[in-house]
Amino acid sequence: MKTLGYLCFTLLLFVNLSQAQNSLSPEDQSKIKQLIADETKAFYAKDYETWMMLYRQTPQTYFAQYDKGQLIVKDGWDALSSWAITWFNDGKKGVKPTFSREKTNFRKVNPTYVWVTFKQVKSLDGKKETSQELRIVELIKGEWKMVNHTSMPASTSSVKEETTVSEKDKKSSVRSEKKQ
Repeated sequence: MKTLGYLCFTLLLFVNLSQAQNSLSPEDQSKIKQLIADETKAFYAKDYETWMMLYRQTPQTYFAQYDKGQLIVKDGWDALSSWAITWFNDGKKGVKPTFSREKTNFRKVNPTYVWVTFKQVKSLDGKKETSQELRIVELIKGEWKMVNHTSMPASTSSVKEETTVSEKDKKSSVRSEKKQ
């Protein structure tokens, strides 16, 4: 009976420790939210110097954004930086939209990586655009840096959805059954 008690106690202790290791402090959540806000503000203001300092500049850096019918995918810092320099210097002035973020969900992958998802509403000139956002951030020397920026419209009315493989397979198998 004592063995069962020790086993239960050990299991509960393990579960509590694993949950504690996967939780993110309110201070880190606040810092990550600020990183996201700063990155977005610098991007729309076309402030390349500030924007680039917020990223981890490695081959693993990833940027994907679907906006107004255009999909931009940049894999690696060199590709992202090259595209960004062109975009930031295209002659158009930066803008200052306002943003609200809701349903923010933090998933601590390990002590230095956090996966963040949220719904974002951008307001500019009386127009609102809603998007689903993903950021992966990394803690480097006590500072959170962006590793992944993924953004897509919250409404898929402008996005052509692909049929899933299983649906294609079902349709194919129904056609082949009818032939037999």
